[in-house]
Amino acid sequence: MLCVCFLLLAAGLCGAAPPEGEETPRGWVFPTIGVGRGDWSASVGLFGWYDRLDVRNLQVRADVDLAPGVRAHAVVRSDRELNTLRGLSPRFDEAYVEAAGFHRSEQGNLSASLRLGEVRYLRFPYPDQIAVFDLPPGVGDLAGLGRTGYGGVLGVVDYRHRSGLGAHLSAIEWGFGHDGGLDTIESYVSYGKTAGSLDFEARFGRLQARPEPAGRSAPGYNLFAGLNWKGYEAGMLYEKLDGHPAYTGIMVRLTPTRITRAMGTVAFDYVRDPEGFAMQAPLARGRIGKFAREAPAGMELAGEIHAERIRTYWQNGQVRNYYEHRVSSWGQTGPGLTVVVEEEPWYLQAEALVSPHTNILDIEEWEKDRQGPAQNSQKVVYRFYSKR
Repeated sequence: MLCVCFLLLAAGLCGAAPPEGEETPRGWVFPTIGVGRGDWSASVGLFGWYDRLDVRNLQVRADVDLAPGVRAHAVVRSDRELNTLRGLSPRFDEAYVEAAGFHRSEQGNLSASLRLGEVRYLRFPYPDQIAVFDLPPGVGDLAGLGRTGYGGVLGVVDYRHRSGLGAHLSAIEWGFGHDGGLDTIESYVSYGKTAGSLDFEARFGRLQARPEPAGRSAPGYNLFAGLNWKGYEAGMLYEKLDGHPAYTGIMVRLTPTRITRAMGTVAFDYVRDPEGFAMQAPLARGRIGKFAREAPAGMELAGEIHAERIRTYWQNGQVRNYYEHRVSSWGQTGPGLTVVVEEEPWYLQAEALVSPHTNILDIEEWEKDRQGPAQNSQKVVYRFYSKR
C-alpha cells in the first residue's frame, strides 16, 4: 500500500524559503557543498556528581561530500568503555556513506536516503514533533550487553503533501555484525497541521517499538498535540503499539538564548542512573577542503544551502550521533564556486520525556520509568559565490 502511495504522489523538499526574488527549484535536488568539502571536530565527555568525576567518550567526528547527494560520515570513539578512557581501542559509533535526493513540486515533497554502514540516527528528512520523542540507541554495547544501533543498508523514503498528509517507509538489511535479514523499521501514513498556535500530528501504521534492540516494530499509532508561542512549544504525546504498553510523553521546544546555547555547546544533561551531570566538551574543530572566510570582493551570491546539524542523547548522557540535515537550497551550489559558511551557535533545542504510564498526574509513578531524549541544534548556511 505504501509503495502505491509513493508512486501515485508527486513530490519536493520542504524547508526554509529562498531569499526574496529567488525562485524555489523544482524537480530533483541532490545537495552538495562541493566534492571534498566538509568539517571535523573532536570532543570529550565528562560526568560529575558530588562524589565522582568521570572522563569518557573521547571522540572525533568528520563529514565530507563525495559527489552531488553523496557524503561520508564517521564518529570514532577512542575506546569501548562506558565511563572511563581506559586503554586505546578505537571503534566506530557511526560510520556510513549516504546517498540522498529530494524532489520538489507544487503538490508536495519527496525525500529519499540510502545509508551503508553503522548508523545511530534514524530521522530523515527532518525530525517533526513526534520524532523528537524517538529514543536514540542506548549504551548497552559499552556494558557488554550486545550491539546497539543500526548496521547494514538503511533506506528511508518520505513523502509530505501540502495538505499535511504523508507517508513514510524505513527498512534495513542488517549487516556489519548485526543479526537479522531484511526488516521494516517504520511504515506509516501521517497527518500534520499547524493552525495558529496549535500543532497536531498523527501517525498510523507500523511504528518502531521503544524497548531495545533498535529496529523492531509493531502496528499502532501515536498522536501529538502542542501549543507554540514565539518559537517556544509545549506538547503531549500518546502512543499505543500492539503488544506494548501505552506511552505518554511531554515535550518542550526551546529557542536560542544565552542559557540554551551554553547547554547546547557542551551537550549538557542531567542523568539519573547514576545521578549526576553529563556533558560533551568540545576540544577542537576544523574544515575539510577549501572555504573562504568572507564574501569575496568582486563576486556575487549565486546560491545557498540551508542546513541544520542535530545531536541527540538520552541514556547515560553520552552523545554518540550527529547528522546534518540539508533543509533547502536555491541557485547554483557545489563545485567550482567559492563557499562561505555561516554557523550559528549550538543550542539545546528540545527536551522530551516519555514513560510507559498513562496517568501523567501520578508524577511519582510516571517519573519512575520515564526516559528523556534531548536534541541539540546548530543552524548553518552555505553561501556560494561566482564571478560577476
